Amino acid sequence: MATTETVSSNYAGEAANRFFSSVLLSPTSIANGGVSPMGGIRYKQNLPKLDLSGLIADSTCDFTPVGTVTRSERVLTVEEFEVNLKLCKSTYRPTFDNMRATAHADLAPSFADHLVGLVGGNIGASREETIWSGTAGTTGEFDGFETIFANVALVPHAAVTGTTLSAANIIVELGKVRDAASTALYAKSDFAIRIPVSAKKFYISAMAALGYMDKFHVDESPLNFEGIPLIVCAGMSDDIMFATYSNNLWYGFGEASDAQSVDVIDQSPLDGSNNVNVVAKWADGIQVATPSDVIIYGITQA
Repeated sequence: MATTETVSSNYAGEAANRFFSSVLLSPTSIANGGVSPMGGIRYKQNLPKLDLSGLIADSTCDFTPVGTVTRSERVLTVEEFEVNLKLCKSTYRPTFDNMRATAHADLAPSFADHLVGLVGGNIGASREETIWSGTAGTTGEFDGFETIFANVALVPHAAVTGTTLSAANIIVELGKVRDAASTALYAKSDFAIRIPVSAKKFYISAMAALGYMDKFHVDESPLNFEGIPLIVCAGMSDDIMFATYSNNLWYGFGEASDAQSVDVIDQSPLDGSNNVNVVAKWADGIQVATPSDVIIYGITQA
């Protein structure tokens, strides 16, 4: 299918390959620490786990081995995706002062940078949504965390029945997630609750109504619920929450160069056309290392 262009302004310029830094590391869930990134995955990466039990025994003069070591692993598989755009330079001419008048002028560096930034931002936004609510049956997506907990036989630490969140109930609903955590899970120093943007809005509103530090509706209250960090994940669906520790929810991608580059390729010297190709190729996917250490809120499991 050809690229569909709807133009309300004009651009053009000179040939360039532009490097857009950290395209696949830009989603808010990664930047905020809600999901841990893992690069350099060619196809599959094992996420190993060791469980130890029965290690302690009374001392004797002999060496008597005791205890149980249980090794398990989950596999993070990445899928390949791409962006292919073909733009006619004539459609975008002229706008920038540094453009030449000839019909065969190259793509202006200013527009090349702008275009690369737009493509990179689009990729980052799509990955943020896919990480949480993506479905493998949709073009350009893989199964996100919400999807796998709803459709795959995963047993979470707890599944809390959700409701429509609001400023009036957000405190109570966060309390349900807190109460669902075992002593061991709650005691982990990096235990945190991941929330959508809508829940952040409700929480700040609720804290303002409670008169946080006598500020009420002035400034923004910290995203911290009774000592538990609240991590905002922009791609998470409304009325959903996840609670676990760091390095349990993983986002994997392929080679670092694939995760960072968007190429702008002028076709004029290659095939004589007046087109510019914009290309990005990468592979990514998600996995939860230990489902039994995740509290889900608002997800109905099959």
